[in-house]
Amino acid sequence: MPAKRKSRGEDAAAAAPTAKGSKAATLEHYYSTQGLEKGAIAALIGKAHEASVPVTGLDTEFCFNVSCETALTKKERDLVKWCLTETGYKLSDKSTLSASGHEFVVEVGPRMNFCTAWSTNCVSVLKAAEVSNISRVERSRRFKVHSEVKLSPEQKAAFIALIHDRMTEMVYEKAITTFDSGVKAKPVKWIPVLKEGRKALEKINEELGLGFDEWDYTYYLDLYTNDLKRDPSDCELFDFAQSNSEHSRHWFFGGNMVIDGEEKKESLFRIVKDTLEKNPLANKNSIIAFNDNSSSIIGNKITALVPSYNTDKDAVPGTPVPYVQAEIDMDLIYTAETHNMPTGICPFAGAETGTGGRLRDVQATGVGALYVAGTIGYCVGSLNLPQQKFPYEDASFNYPSKMATPAQILVEGSNGCSDYGNKFGEPLICGFTRSFGMRTAGGERREWVKPVLFTGGFGQMDARHRK
Repeated sequence: MPAKRKSRGEDAAAAAPTAKGSKAATLEHYYSTQGLEKGAIAALIGKAHEASVPVTGLDTEFCFNVSCETALTKKERDLVKWCLTETGYKLSDKSTLSASGHEFVVEVGPRMNFCTAWSTNCVSVLKAAEVSNISRVERSRRFKVHSEVKLSPEQKAAFIALIHDRMTEMVYEKAITTFDSGVKAKPVKWIPVLKEGRKALEKINEELGLGFDEWDYTYYLDLYTNDLKRDPSDCELFDFAQSNSEHSRHWFFGGNMVIDGEEKKESLFRIVKDTLEKNPLANKNSIIAFNDNSSSIIGNKITALVPSYNTDKDAVPGTPVPYVQAEIDMDLIYTAETHNMPTGICPFAGAETGTGGRLRDVQATGVGALYVAGTIGYCVGSLNLPQQKFPYEDASFNYPSKMATPAQILVEGSNGCSDYGNKFGEPLICGFTRSFGMRTAGGERREWVKPVLFTGGFGQMDARHRK
């Protein structure tokens, strides 16, 4: 009789250590010779030179950091390597990069405290390949930096800033041994409002930077003292600060305006809405305004292929039906939003997610809509380009250290907007750019220190899907 075939579970059990010598989840490293493409390396060296970092060459490789819940069998390890190996490149357990002289090696990769989408997809592929004990796989990038002179700590820091996204990535000082960030959640803190009153709210506002104003103090004090009759937690107050912020509630935009002691009859929001309500022609053409994810106006009839139940009353939606040619009314829609601070801190990802959020709004109009094309706008401070100086630019202006430079915002922000649109198949068709920063005759500095990232998009919606 043929020998009984071991199940995959038995195979894994045979390779795993016994209970007495069992180990926790382990992390294995696989180094790929793939690295960055030549064009990306050349561009990176160019950026380094612009930042006054005298890099003469770069060698790169990828490192796959694989977290295993139990020890891998030889079969599982071979499958992991097979899935991670790109055609034409080699994968090994040891790095091919080592530094000597003025050279140094630096590794950057995703932060420990969240799992990337790339990792989620990779783990799914491995599970499909019957490797089920892999919990996370992250790819880091390793750089061997060549230079004719030893780089100063400041120059090294400037180069490292060029090769990673400081919001979502970090420098790996040495090969990581775990994805555990070591960060422990703080215990919930109860704010003694019933005992200390407003002073307790003022103190937590100062500690957490909640941005409470007079209205907030009055409202929350009354809420917890008279209605709920209990102390609030710091989590609750932090949540309120976000939910009731200008971003969500538009208190300032919709509030009463008092200028030079005189209260105005109209809010800023009312002034904007009046442009529609006081224009009879626009009012007849407007379908959706100020009450959905996009604005909509009457479009035209178009000829399209639609399921036959659109024209045949006997056809039943949800059952197999043929497509037929028919005329349908399509509304035109447009929406826009800004994503300023995220773009200022991390231009590519900030602009990318700004475009993604706006794409979501287009598709979430009415019952559902279709995106067509995107628009974009940038307002940044003085560019101070090495190869092009303007009389109004002042190189002595200081900028927040946590924010990208205006030039970086324009280049990387543009790449981010286009990248997200390209993934959806939405072309970016037009936009605007403004760069300005100068000191007035009175000594006042006027500049877009905090940039403006304005992302907009055209779409279309079946008129029957308005609500």
